[in-house]
Amino acid sequence: MLVPTRNWHDPQKRRLEAIRAAQERDETALLELLEAYLRLKSRKKAATSPQTLRTYRVAVRDYLAWAWPPEAEGPVVPLLKATADDLDRYVADLQTHGGHLPETSAPLKPSTIATYLAGVRAFYRALEWAGAARLPEGVAAPRDPTPREERRPALPLRLYRALLEHLAGEEPRVLRDRVAVRLLGEVGLRISEVIHLKVEDVHLAEGLLVVRRGKGGKQRTLPLPRGVQRDLAAWLRVRAAHAAPGEDTLLVNLGGRKNRGRAVSDSTLRKTLNRYYRALGFPARYRGAHMLRHTAGTRFYKATRDLHVTARLLGHSNINTTAIYAKMDLEGLREAVERLEDLE
Repeated sequence: MLVPTRNWHDPQKRRLEAIRAAQERDETALLELLEAYLRLKSRKKAATSPQTLRTYRVAVRDYLAWAWPPEAEGPVVPLLKATADDLDRYVADLQTHGGHLPETSAPLKPSTIATYLAGVRAFYRALEWAGAARLPEGVAAPRDPTPREERRPALPLRLYRALLEHLAGEEPRVLRDRVAVRLLGEVGLRISEVIHLKVEDVHLAEGLLVVRRGKGGKQRTLPLPRGVQRDLAAWLRVRAAHAAPGEDTLLVNLGGRKNRGRAVSDSTLRKTLNRYYRALGFPARYRGAHMLRHTAGTRFYKATRDLHVTARLLGHSNINTTAIYAKMDLEGLREAVERLEDLE
């Protein structure tokens, strides 16, 4: 994570430093400006997630590589005078050739291009905040013809059960990972919520979990399924022997030297989950941590047929966001098709 070192809170100095950084292609300073803006002026401010910061930094680095290639003596597109047509050309180039960094050179999906464009918009809002440039208006990301429920599927129940069976056992690492999987796949937490849980947030006597670092900094209290309660109780007994002194995070690293006993990062948890998916031979479409949250969402809706209850459990502020889980219920569709056969 970048730590802003420049005097970004001073409007005059902020403007001069932003202009200098753009004219000299000072990538570090421009990324610092972006982060300062996101943390101080964006809608979420200090609650902006580390994942959003990382994603937007990659987007801006990619845009800089396009507008002013590192090997070029000067910019192809003046950073402080970019127009909507320039950004339209950037989006078209992403569609045709992919990203402009070594790690992003593969063809990009429409959803990824939309994320890149969001990062570039945030970059120009930061420059606008600095009084150095204006945000080009009227630029749209390409429309993804694939429905949302098809782009981000839930893990079928039989595969979810196979994952839990794979994680059976009381070895500390397996137990920790099973707790993480069940918090995602049965309680419906986001990965950012899982890694920020504290020991004090678990109330086993009441069967409740307090999520203090929800999206947008919102807090919610959730009931815990009995199976999750049992695994949490077992993990808490084991955790005490592995947590570093003073560490209060629920899930801690169990290997390595530098971070042993400290909080698990989201990148570590994502890599761990994907390793399990590959070991089990799951189809390529079933990857990532958020897929497990989708699994919980579809199960909540199937059990209740109530979008408001599902929204409350998932921490959605807009019921329209929750409606997608009604469309993602492939198990329900399969059951409907099987019932048709019974009518013959």
